[in-house]
Amino acid sequence: MPPDTSETSPLLQTQAPHARKSHRTASGTSWRSDIIPRRLRSQSLHEVHPDPDTVAPQLPASAIAPDQETELHHTRWATRNNAQPNIWASFRHIWKQEIAEFWGTFMIILFGAGVECQVGLHYRGRTEYSDHTIAAYGNHVLGRLSWGVGVAAAVWISGGVSGGHCNPTVTLVLAVFRGFPLRKVPGFIFAQVLGAAFAALVVYANYTHSISLFEGGDDVRTVIGPHSTAGLFFTFPAGQLTYLSAFYSEFLASAVLIALIFALADKGNMSPPPRTQPFALFLVILGIGSALGVNTGYAINGARDTGPRIALAIVGYGKEVWTHDSCYFLWAPWAASMVGGLCGAFLYDASIYAGRDSPLNRPVSVKHDEEEAVV
Repeated sequence: MPPDTSETSPLLQTQAPHARKSHRTASGTSWRSDIIPRRLRSQSLHEVHPDPDTVAPQLPASAIAPDQETELHHTRWATRNNAQPNIWASFRHIWKQEIAEFWGTFMIILFGAGVECQVGLHYRGRTEYSDHTIAAYGNHVLGRLSWGVGVAAAVWISGGVSGGHCNPTVTLVLAVFRGFPLRKVPGFIFAQVLGAAFAALVVYANYTHSISLFEGGDDVRTVIGPHSTAGLFFTFPAGQLTYLSAFYSEFLASAVLIALIFALADKGNMSPPPRTQPFALFLVILGIGSALGVNTGYAINGARDTGPRIALAIVGYGKEVWTHDSCYFLWAPWAASMVGGLCGAFLYDASIYAGRDSPLNRPVSVKHDEEEAVV
């Protein structure tokens, strides 16, 4: 007797090919419509495969205008043209250049004094620690690199607002040779010193425990001696170095620095592409520190040296931060650096620079009667 199929489960039943086809198209869509989410099915070809030239920039990898609306950046109140700036924005606008100099110089000390503390307080050499420990703490070569990074970061954070001086010597030579307004010189220098002092306090707070261990107690802070830590923040002349040699070392390094800064900012020379000058300055600082830094620690910047002295005087290092080596901070990081910078700027303008904004290239006035005689 043939089996009775009237009670067979629907799962065991088969459909004819034409019946299956009609089931798939009964709703007017393919079977993929039931599997792929509607959001994926709604994308157009141009959305999925956009033209690279039309892709909008995105923060923070790319700079965009505050009023530029993108998928990941909503303009919010940036397009309100009938409103007034708030009080803080107005204050910042008035002092924006000085604030930029503050934070630029802050970056120099943050990276510079930071690496000196990390290396100086922990590095002991191969005889006491393993190679792994040395690699973790860094070495003295890392110090040269980190100071260069600090200067590059300083120009990146302040260059588009104030020009990225971050150094009183730079401010002075620009006032003398490039028409920088004299009325702005005191404010720029004050901001630079203040930024360096604040950065030194921040670094000190980060390493205060290590400093206490190195010095021998929480209440012990010394400027000179076998366990002194002041030299991690500001500069000293090398032992047995004469004062004349120390002055000359700062003079020479500063002259080289300013000459190269003038070269990098000279459109008539091989100035670097836009937005790459910070990296060029990184190389300059790396070279100066590697070749001319051993005698005095290459301060080449009065704010970079004095700011940390203010900070260490506040936290208890005593008056010796000012008096050691016959008030070294005045005649080397300030006087020698400025004299050297002026000489470097003079030599560059006298030898290479052709711009008429330099006092060495100032056009000579011609009297009217002499002009008529020539005609």
